[in-house]
Amino acid sequence: MILAIDIGGTKIAAAHVVNGACIDRRQLPMPDTEAEFLQTIARLATGRPLPSGIAVAVTGYVNGDRVQSFNHKTISFWDGFPLIPRLAQLLGAPVVAINDAQAAAWGEYCLRKASCQDLLFMTLSTGVGGGLVLGGTLREGSHGLAGHIGHVAIDVPPIDAPSMCGCGRLGCLEAIASGTALARQASHRFGRSMTSSELLDSARGGDALALDIVQRASHAVASAIASAHAQLDLQVLVLGGSVGLAPNMLNWIESALHRYPAVYHVRVERATLGADAGMLGAAAWFQDQRGGDY
Repeated sequence: MILAIDIGGTKIAAAHVVNGACIDRRQLPMPDTEAEFLQTIARLATGRPLPSGIAVAVTGYVNGDRVQSFNHKTISFWDGFPLIPRLAQLLGAPVVAINDAQAAAWGEYCLRKASCQDLLFMTLSTGVGGGLVLGGTLREGSHGLAGHIGHVAIDVPPIDAPSMCGCGRLGCLEAIASGTALARQASHRFGRSMTSSELLDSARGGDALALDIVQRASHAVASAIASAHAQLDLQVLVLGGSVGLAPNMLNWIESALHRYPAVYHVRVERATLGADAGMLGAAAWFQDQRGGDY
C-alpha cells in the first residue's frame, strides 16, 4: 500500500492509493516553516497502516533528493530542501518524489496510453505547471525541469504593466495566465481586490473588461501550446488546474489556438483525475520506479 502526498503552495494532502483510488484522503494547510512542515506531514500520516512506500507530488522541481523552487515566493524554505531523506527518516519507508505537474501528466497518460504516446499536461492554477510524456516515457530531464511550460516566454502582454515572474524573469506564461496573475490584472483593471474565480464568473457573464483579461490569458496559453507543439509534435494537450478546468476556459483556449495556422493545432482535452491527479500519478510513478501495491 502506497501513501501518496501532494505538497502544494497552500496545502498538503495525503491518501492511501489502492487500485488507482485515493482512500482516507486528508488535507491540511501548508505551513510557513520547515519544522511545522515536518510536523504537518507527521499529522497526516498518523493513525494509518504502515505503507510500503511514499509517493510524493511536490510543487517545484526535484533535483536528486532535493526540491528546488521555480517561483521562490511559493515556499520560503524550499530551495534545496532535502525532501526525500527527510521524509524517509520521518515516515520510515522508501520515498519517490516528483514534480506535481509531472506526476499529474503521468497519471493522465496512464489513462490514455492505449491510444497516445506523446502528451503534454498543463495545469492552470495558482501558478502554471506542466509535465511531458514522449514516446510513452515521462521526461523529467537531468535537473527535473522538463515540461515546465509555465516558465516559457510568450508574446502576449498582460493588462497591467509587465510583472516579474516569481522565477525572476519577465514574460513568463505564469505571469499572465495563472490564477494569481488573473487576480492581479483584474484588481488593477477594476480598481478593487478580485479573485480569479470572480474574474472568470464576470467573463462568463459577458463583462467586456473581464472577458478581455481572460481572452488575453487564453491567447497566451494558446501561444505556449503552439510553440510546444512545434518543438515536440504532440498528440494531445491535457488541461487541468482550477483555472484550466473552470467552465468555458477550454473553449476560450481552443478558440485562440485555432487562430494559428493548422500546423500548430493539437487536440486539447480536460484532465480527468481532478484534484487528486498529483497523488494518483505519483503513486503510479512509484510503482514504475520502485514497485509497490498500486
